[in-house]
Amino acid sequence: MTLSDLCELVARYYPDGERTLPRILFVWTMHDEDGNLALLLTQAKTKVSIFSLAVESFIEDRVEEDRRVLTRTVVETRKKPVTAYDVLATLCDSPDHRIHRALKSAGIDMTALAICAKHAGYAAHRKILLGEQRALRNDGVLLQYGRDLTKLAENGDFDDLSDRPDEIDRLFEVLLRKRKRNAMLTGPAGVGKTALVELLSRRIARHLAPARLFRTRVYEVSLGSLLAGTTLRGMFEERVSKVIAALQACQPAILFIDEAHLLWGAGRAEGAPMDAANMLKPILAGSKVSVIGATTTGEYHRYITRDPALARRFQQIKIEEPGREATLTILTRHAQGLESHHRIRIGTDLLSEAWHATERHLSNRTQPDKSVDLLDSAAGLVEREGRDEMGMEDLYRVLSRQTGRMMSALGEGRTRDLTGLEDSLNRQVIGQEDAVQRVVSTLVSRRYGEATPCRPLGTFLFSGATGVGKTELARTLAREYFGSQKDFLHVDLAEYPGQDGVHKLIGMPYGSAFGTADGLLTRWLEERSSGVILFDEIEKAHPDVLRLLLGMLDEGRITSGMGERFDIRRCVVILTTNVLTHRDIDRVKLGFSASDDPSDPFALLAKHFPEEFLGRLDEIIIFKTPTVPILRTIMGQKLKEAVSRLKHKGIFLIYDEDRLLDHLLAGTGRPWAGARDIARLIERKLIQPIARRLIDCNTQEWVCIELTESFYRSGTLNPLPLLQDPGPPPDYPDNPATALNARQ
Repeated sequence: MTLSDLCELVARYYPDGERTLPRILFVWTMHDEDGNLALLLTQAKTKVSIFSLAVESFIEDRVEEDRRVLTRTVVETRKKPVTAYDVLATLCDSPDHRIHRALKSAGIDMTALAICAKHAGYAAHRKILLGEQRALRNDGVLLQYGRDLTKLAENGDFDDLSDRPDEIDRLFEVLLRKRKRNAMLTGPAGVGKTALVELLSRRIARHLAPARLFRTRVYEVSLGSLLAGTTLRGMFEERVSKVIAALQACQPAILFIDEAHLLWGAGRAEGAPMDAANMLKPILAGSKVSVIGATTTGEYHRYITRDPALARRFQQIKIEEPGREATLTILTRHAQGLESHHRIRIGTDLLSEAWHATERHLSNRTQPDKSVDLLDSAAGLVEREGRDEMGMEDLYRVLSRQTGRMMSALGEGRTRDLTGLEDSLNRQVIGQEDAVQRVVSTLVSRRYGEATPCRPLGTFLFSGATGVGKTELARTLAREYFGSQKDFLHVDLAEYPGQDGVHKLIGMPYGSAFGTADGLLTRWLEERSSGVILFDEIEKAHPDVLRLLLGMLDEGRITSGMGERFDIRRCVVILTTNVLTHRDIDRVKLGFSASDDPSDPFALLAKHFPEEFLGRLDEIIIFKTPTVPILRTIMGQKLKEAVSRLKHKGIFLIYDEDRLLDHLLAGTGRPWAGARDIARLIERKLIQPIARRLIDCNTQEWVCIELTESFYRSGTLNPLPLLQDPGPPPDYPDNPATALNARQ
C-alpha cells in the first residue's frame, strides 16, 4: 500500500483531515486486507494488535518530529511511489523518536523490523513498477475497443454525478468477493446503471473505495466496436481473445460491458456454438478478473437467464428508480454542470417542477433520466434564445414538443382546460348529455385530487344499444381533451376470445416458445403516456382478459409479458358492452346504485360480469336510446358530412334539407339501432342512387344534381336534373336551401 493511499484513508476517518504519522500507521493496521503487514510483524516476532496499541496512544499528537520522519521518507526514497514499508523503515532508523521507543518497549525487535520493512519495500516497488509497465504495454487493446473510465474520472468527467451510496456499497460487496466477482446491473432504461459504474470509477480515482481497489482501473469495452468489421469467421473470436488477455495482463482491472445482453449470441456463426458469452465464461468463474455488466430487466431475463451457466457467474444487482428526494439531489448536481455548460442560471424551484412535470406527462420513462433530459433540452433552448436564466415556461415548451401537446406552466402543464369541454362533447355526441356530464365530472374530480392518486384519470363502462355513441364519445374525448386522435387506442375485444388474448395485449412472457413479440396495449403505452384506451365489447373477451383489466383499473399500472411496468394513471379507460338489450335500457334507472331492483344497471350487468370487476369502475353509464328528434339531429349531421364528401369529388347537390331529412327518416324503423342505421340509410337512399345515375352518364370534371319531387316520391333520379358543363364548377352556397332558392 502506498503512502498516498494511506493518506486518503486518514482523510476519510478523521474529520479534521490531519495526516499525521501515528494516524497513517494506525490506519494501515485497520486496512491490512492482504495480510502483508501481519506477515511482516510476524517475522519481527510480534503481532498487529501489539503494534496497533503502541501507535494508538499517539493518535491525537501533532508534533514536528512526525513531520520530519515523513519528509525524510519522501526525500530518501529513490523509487516512487512511496510505500507504507518506506515509512516504517524510516521510523525504525530513528531510535530517538517517541513511537520508535514505544514500539521497542512493547517488545518489538526494531532491528529485525527494519530489515523486514526494507525488503518488503523493495518487493513492493518492483511489483508496482512491473504492474505499471505491464498495464501500459497491454491496455492499448482495451482502449482500442473502449475507454478507461478511471482516467476520465481523474480528469473530472464524472464530477456532476450525484453519489448513490446504497448501490455503490452493494457493488463493492460483489467486487470484494473471492470468486465470481462479477456484477450484473439490471433495471429500467434511464435509471442510472451506467452512471453507477462511472461513480465507481470516481470513487476509485479519489481513493474513496476499499483499499484493495485503490490501484484498480475500470475499462469499458463496446461490443459494437468488437463486432465492427469482422467480416471473416474467426476475426471476432480473435478480438475477444486479445481483450481477455489484455485484461488479465492489466490486473488489477475491472471490465465494464454496457448492454451486456448482447454477449448472448454475439459473433456466433451459423452452425457454431461459440459466442462472446461462452468465451468469457472461463474468466468469469475465476478469482482474478471482475466484470460488470449492465442491461434492462427485460433483456436480462430474455437473454442472460436463458443461459444458466452464464447467469450463475454474475451477481444480479437491481437498480431501482430513485424517489423524489434522491432524484432532486441528482438534479442539483446535474444543474451545476448544465449551468456551466450553457452559461445560464437554473433556479432550485425548477428542479422540483421538472420532476413534477416529467412524473405527470412522461410517466412511462424513468427517473432521473427523463428529468435530466428535460432540464438539458430547456437549457439549450434558453441558450439559443440568448437569455441567461431558465424559466418555468421553458420547461413546458420543451415538454410540449416531446409529447406533441400544448402545455403551459400557468395551466400546470395539463393537456386541456376543462372549460367548455362538456359543450364541445355534446355538440359532437348528440342526445347523450347525461353520459357526457358524468364523464366530465369524473375528470374534474381527478384534476383537483378528489380521488385515489394511483388510479387512472377515469374508468367507465358504457352500456347501450349499438350505434348510440359509445365509441364516438370515447374517440371525441381523446381528440378534445388530449388534443389528438393519436391519443386514442381502440381495442376490439371480439378479436381476443381465446386464452392467448392476454399475450396479444401485453406481449409474450419470458422463454415463450412463440417468440417475444410486443403486445398491442404495451406497444401503444411505450409511445403514449396518456390518452383514451377503449376496450370495445368486453363481453366477447376471454375471462383472462377481464382478470388482466382488474389490476389495471385498480392500480393504474400494467406489467408486460417481459416484466416491464407501464403507468396508465394519465389515461382514461373506457369499456363498452352491448349485453343489455334496448328493452332493458328503456326500463333501466339512469344512475348508479347497488340495489336489488331488477331494472338497476348494476344488477343487470352483474348477471354478465363479476361484481369485483364492476366495483372497480368509476361510473357505469347507460346510453339512452335515441328518440326521433335526436335521430333527426344526428341525421342532419351525417348528411352534411356525406354532402361534403361528394363535393370534394366534384358532385354538387341542390336539395331541400327538411324534405330530404323527412325522406331519409321515413325508412327508420328501429330507433334503437342508432347512428349506424342512419349511416346505412344515407348510403342506401342517397349515395347509391346518385352513384347509379352517374354510371349511366358521360360526366365531365364535375356534375350538379338537383333532387326533385320524383326523387322524394320514388327515390330515383331522372335525366333532367343532371346538369353537365365542361367549365368551372358553380360557386353554390353551403346552405342547400339558399342554393335551391338561387336555382329557382
